[in-house]
Amino acid sequence: MNRRLRIWLIFGIVVAGLSATRKLPEHLSRMELFQARQYEVEGNHYLTKEMVLELSSFPVRTSIFDDLGGIALRLEDHEMILNASVQSNWWPAKIVVTIEERVPLALVAGPLLVPVDREGNILPIDLGKYRLDLPLVRVKGSSEAQTEEEWDEDQVKEMVLELERLGLDNPFFTEALSEVAIDQDGNAEAILDRDVVLRFRPPLMNQVLNAGLAALEDVKRRRSTDAGIVIDLRFEDQVVVSYGEGGGW
Repeated sequence: MNRRLRIWLIFGIVVAGLSATRKLPEHLSRMELFQARQYEVEGNHYLTKEMVLELSSFPVRTSIFDDLGGIALRLEDHEMILNASVQSNWWPAKIVVTIEERVPLALVAGPLLVPVDREGNILPIDLGKYRLDLPLVRVKGSSEAQTEEEWDEDQVKEMVLELERLGLDNPFFTEALSEVAIDQDGNAEAILDRDVVLRFRPPLMNQVLNAGLAALEDVKRRRSTDAGIVIDLRFEDQVVVSYGEGGGW
């Protein structure tokens, strides 16, 4: 066998081997041994395993060698899912779906209370099933009967992000907070412990908030009346304290 023929023979063997290797997953995927028998869901809290698998819409004969990237993208289209991944295990043949759910940070007042995440997205959480101890957000100057479509999404998002930031800097504030409202001029009013109102304009600097909370503690120690306390932080370099029923501009 001359040298040129040997070269072509070796080349043909290499090409055939590469072709077989590429087709190997396709052949294996048809084997019953490698068809998924178990499906697991991880990272879910508000969505049940059954709901996640229904959203995934796996083919009847799903193989661990199938391309599952499209299923992850399909899951991320759901309003409750922030991130999703789908992985397969060889033995036993198993599919594992991992999701990261969006986190509710506030309840927005409308005809019904609606949970929203940090971006102001409405989350499909059943409040009859899950008791969410979250601050209530109101957009003042508009009808209480407004629907989700009528909300000022930018205002809701701004306020939720503000609450998240303030909570990271000062957990006491968010623990005591029961309700916050923002008007169309950007004035915010937070209700703490029923009889305390804190007025500010976002963004509220942490040192200003701390000054207001310190003034509140001082007033609580010295007050001799049951009247509500109003702490106004909208003025530069000063904390204005007054007594009254609070609430409403």
